[in-house]
Amino acid sequence: MKRSADFFKDEIRNGFCITAPIKQAWAACLDVLAEIDRICLKYGITYFADWGTLLGAVRHGGFIPWDDDLDICMKREDYEKFRSVADAELPSNYRIHDYERHEGHWLFLSRVVNNPRMCFDPPYLSEHANFPWLAGVDIFVKDHLYVDTEKEIERDKEILGILARAEKAIEAGDRETAVSLYRLAEGKMKSAPSEGSEKIGQIFPWILKNGLSSADPEAFYEKALRIPFEDTTIPVPACYNLVLTRRYRDYNVIRKGLGGHDYPFFKTQINEMKALGGNLPEFGFRPEMLIRPVPDRSNSLKSIAAECLSELKSCQDELVNALSSGDTDTACGLLTSCQQLAADLGTLLENVLGEKRPSTVACITSLEHYCEGIFSFYQFITASEINEHSGSDPLPGHDDSARPDSFTAGALPLQELLDEVSSCINANVLNRKEVLFLTTGASEWKGFAPYYEKYASDADTEVFVVPLPLITKDIFGAFTMTDEEIYDSVHPEEYAGYVDPLHIADFASYDLTLHCPDTVFIQNPYDGENPVLTVPAEFYAENLRRYTGDLIFVPFGKTSEFSENEFTAIYNLKNYAVSPGTVFSDKVYVQSENIKERYISVLTGSAGEDTRRIWEEKIAINEACPEVVNERYPEAHAENNPDKKLSILYCIGANELSENEPLLEEGIAKKLSIMQSSGNTDISVFLYPGDLNEWTRINPELSAKILSFLDKECREGRCRMADVDLRCPEDSARNFDAYYGSPSPFVPVFSLMGKPVMLADYSV
Repeated sequence: MKRSADFFKDEIRNGFCITAPIKQAWAACLDVLAEIDRICLKYGITYFADWGTLLGAVRHGGFIPWDDDLDICMKREDYEKFRSVADAELPSNYRIHDYERHEGHWLFLSRVVNNPRMCFDPPYLSEHANFPWLAGVDIFVKDHLYVDTEKEIERDKEILGILARAEKAIEAGDRETAVSLYRLAEGKMKSAPSEGSEKIGQIFPWILKNGLSSADPEAFYEKALRIPFEDTTIPVPACYNLVLTRRYRDYNVIRKGLGGHDYPFFKTQINEMKALGGNLPEFGFRPEMLIRPVPDRSNSLKSIAAECLSELKSCQDELVNALSSGDTDTACGLLTSCQQLAADLGTLLENVLGEKRPSTVACITSLEHYCEGIFSFYQFITASEINEHSGSDPLPGHDDSARPDSFTAGALPLQELLDEVSSCINANVLNRKEVLFLTTGASEWKGFAPYYEKYASDADTEVFVVPLPLITKDIFGAFTMTDEEIYDSVHPEEYAGYVDPLHIADFASYDLTLHCPDTVFIQNPYDGENPVLTVPAEFYAENLRRYTGDLIFVPFGKTSEFSENEFTAIYNLKNYAVSPGTVFSDKVYVQSENIKERYISVLTGSAGEDTRRIWEEKIAINEACPEVVNERYPEAHAENNPDKKLSILYCIGANELSENEPLLEEGIAKKLSIMQSSGNTDISVFLYPGDLNEWTRINPELSAKILSFLDKECREGRCRMADVDLRCPEDSARNFDAYYGSPSPFVPVFSLMGKPVMLADYSV
């Protein structure tokens, strides 16, 4: 499936940075899920998100940020139906791994994978975001359990005995016997009848290991509800809150524990490829990268403007000499040249700086006055020449016998006008600092905010903000987006409210050779090293330092603090810290002393311990730039305002239809009434999921009553329906002071922002 560049860009969720290689893995897993989903819809097969995928779907609206695999489950009858059609329905390159088909897969689950082996064929990579590794979806099986506890215990003991014999066969290398025993054990697992069964469970390993305490009520898996999951939806148990609470207790509390596999899941495949001598593309530090080129400003606007002023001054001197000697033809030619040079300089200033910038307007105004003076003096000279040749009386106030002196005196106002031009260009161009911000998206802009505020408020600094397109590329680095798609991917209007519109410049027209900015801030550290995305090559860090004396890399957002033992965070840190942006920049501003130490650790691990001093000097804490109070980010700089209403996001989840059906309608009315009673609340109601077809499918009668009630409440002004975006929950959460209601992906976002969160209990 083709995905937008935005899907693959680095992102911080719940304080955790997810980089492009993980996004590639996510995309590959989602592609496999899409095929499974297609087959299940076609044949009426029910499946559910399971384990971390279920937790991620409910709590994060997608993958758990520090996880990278996909788990689903099926009841035994659905699983067998799926297996009966999967071979014919799955794409030809897909494979099903189970104990019968795949060496070493001694598990009672199936794994649907996207290839028989890792694939580096360019056509395949172009269709799969340059991801060569095997990716898949694990399908866990839930079997019915005997109502008779003793009978269930007896069956489980029998299965354990069979598996013990199978283990000995595996150790002896007798695969045929081991497979036969696994078939026998699986037959026992599915032996309990579905009729009358009250509980189901994953027998291997959990029921065998923990007994019936690992079982779930079968009612949990009666209905499936589709909720958002990354760029698609995934079915979950309709009573997902009960399922997750039973399994994880307070599952909305973030615990970044170790997963059940290596991170990332394709790490083993990378190591296998390296062991075989495979040369995988990755950024490698070389000492010569630290040799700083002297910026080339020979063709810059400042250089050209200075040359123009010098040439205008020379022309002015030549003009005076020509007029002193009575050479009016030469004088007229010089005036024409001066006017053309001034006009060309004005056009260049408008093209480079922009027509509406105050500095441009001031310079153009002074140049126009100068050109008007040239034109008036030119008319004076030519009129005098005409009078002389026609025998007419001299111009009033001019004595023919003193014409050269009169012309020379007439040139004095031009010198004054040129002095004004020189003073204006010196103040607005030559002596003015230029700072360039290269941003990769409006959602990432916050990382630049304090630096932008600092320089935008400096009267002696010209600020440019250039939104860069993120461009998908193939394995060879060639763009896979058309020019039109590249231009359409940039949305300057998204910066409204954050950036002065006069400061925004188009990436295609911003010419580094002309601007040669004094300082450049970058957010993209990769140059061409990102496996799936790039920016125009002229904005690579390696190229930028040819035109600026101060290149600064600022990570686009703030992560949670993490230690050297949090291997998932360290893995992603290596992707963006050991990068061209870090190596080629003059400074790297990070959020804390701890994160600085993490950077230094991974950089010395890559470049050698002898480079430690370099990184210690290069990497700085962003306190080096004093924080500026920024009203555009109220959650970071809240002010006490007793008159302001408390803005509450009230979430009603479709899970409540199954979990609290008898109490829900009355409960919602009571909850709203309590919140409204203070008279100082502004309530926005958010239905999760937003697809009302899912609500109707689960419980059409109750859904209709709830929607009708909410419609009446909104019409009468007691609340409103919230306009929120699950794709950017952080942005939406900024508009609210507190969260109340059902579990949703907004819960961890509000918690991380330090905003109050209360989950509703409709039984109270």
